[in-house]
Amino acid sequence: MEAPARYLEIGVETGFTFFAVSAAFKTAVDPEFLFDVPAAKAENSNSEFHQITSDEFFATRHSEENFDLVFLDGLHTWDQTYRDFCNTLLVTGSNSVIVLDDIFPSDVFSCNRDQVEGMMMRQFMTGDASNAWHGDTYKIIPLIQTFHPTLSYCTIISDGNPQSLVWRSKHPLMPPMNLIKEQGSLNMSSLDYLWFLRNQQSYNLMTEAEALALVTEALH
Repeated sequence: MEAPARYLEIGVETGFTFFAVSAAFKTAVDPEFLFDVPAAKAENSNSEFHQITSDEFFATRHSEENFDLVFLDGLHTWDQTYRDFCNTLLVTGSNSVIVLDDIFPSDVFSCNRDQVEGMMMRQFMTGDASNAWHGDTYKIIPLIQTFHPTLSYCTIISDGNPQSLVWRSKHPLMPPMNLIKEQGSLNMSSLDYLWFLRNQQSYNLMTEAEALALVTEALH
């Protein structure tokens, strides 16, 4: 895939991913950057830095301002991530790609909405002191299936932390899911870790090479 002309990252923190991305123009959004912002501005003339919440950022943007690539790595809760996702749809175009981070929990503890509690429970229950944490952002995929039938997605599971790629498509890859019809109401709490284990194949799992080839072909 070619380098994007305009790149947006929500949840930048230390800037590890943001500064590694090559793009003509880059936008960083985080309530509290963990790096020297004045120095970053001086060294990155093609970038802008917004130390505000994602909600505040999107409230100031216009629908005609399209980003080619968006990386969503903000608060690891399904409600905030879904709000960021829906707002992102307003500032992306037909050939844009949205990357959802932390979409595939590694165990039942990593999908706890509270990071500290999740790690403490893992150590107490298993003796494992690892800090793996994804929150419940995995619930975004069934929401996309239910409410966004014109979008396609796939999930890369071959390298590091799994991520999902989402793009607009005339012929979506995955069949629609109707959570409301299945449950009688939209009950997000029922989408627990056991639900995820039963339905993980619906995340359209593939290698990074397969995913990039798929997206490149779909957008050209």
